[in-house]
Amino acid sequence: MELSICGMDLSKNGGCPDSLDAIRAHVQRAHSQGFSGYWLPQVNSMDSLTILAAVGSGVDMPVGVAVVPVYTRHPVVMAQQALTVNKALNGNLTLGVGASHRAFVERIWGQSFDRPAEYMAEYLEILLLLLNERRAYMRGKRVVMRGELDIEGPACRVVLAAHGPRMVELAGRVAAGAITWMTGPKTIRDFTVPTIREAAEAAGRSAPDVFVSLPVCVTDDIEGARLRATELLAKSEQAPAHKKMLDREGLSNAGEICVIGREDQVSEKLAEFFAAGAANIVVVPTGTEDEIERTWEAMAALVG
Repeated sequence: MELSICGMDLSKNGGCPDSLDAIRAHVQRAHSQGFSGYWLPQVNSMDSLTILAAVGSGVDMPVGVAVVPVYTRHPVVMAQQALTVNKALNGNLTLGVGASHRAFVERIWGQSFDRPAEYMAEYLEILLLLLNERRAYMRGKRVVMRGELDIEGPACRVVLAAHGPRMVELAGRVAAGAITWMTGPKTIRDFTVPTIREAAEAAGRSAPDVFVSLPVCVTDDIEGARLRATELLAKSEQAPAHKKMLDREGLSNAGEICVIGREDQVSEKLAEFFAAGAANIVVVPTGTEDEIERTWEAMAALVG
């Protein structure tokens, strides 16, 4: 059971801080306080893989990106960048990839979102071949790669953003793990963990880890923090995949999925996720500046 910290800034539509110095300080702080890892999101702000190569190379700790949309990068581009960044990070990179959402893929990037699980299966097959063997000769229905990479160094771990059954099963068959967002402990316990374990067993492999990313706010102003979180996450909850996760949990809005409360209350809630089968909780500190600082310190106390 591991506890990581994430540099996502919910006030910036889920982006990361604008300053490289601020992110460098985050990474160093996470390392010094004993967190299991430091993560960055990948949305419309700076490229997070590049950021981690720039600021994390001097710190020997696991770092991750969750998640890079696959439709914007051919698997050869993804593999080249991931292998290069992982080399700069001394093999400490975990690469999170995901299909994103129909609104982005079709309306913004102008691509087809038809059968995303099928697309992802082909994409991951090529990506993992490139990462692990540095060569892939495959012509799928949707993705093609015929060639090799001349890059030395270790392969990074790949985790898949997985919420629906087909993506969770795919993570169980081929990935190093699944990572969730807006997913509660009942869903992790009753759906995500058993589904990924069954898929892994059928594929003859050990069950991958389940990473659970969560907004967390340690505060005495529980009601106020819940209202602010609900407002910040209003757009995110509109995505069908996220809405389904809230429905599975029996929640009416994204603010209810956030872990909010005093130190003891937050600790108890996080324990529910570990008991449900989460291997790693990626905490996204949220709230006012004071609440974010209090959340960092409370999480550090849990891992200290």
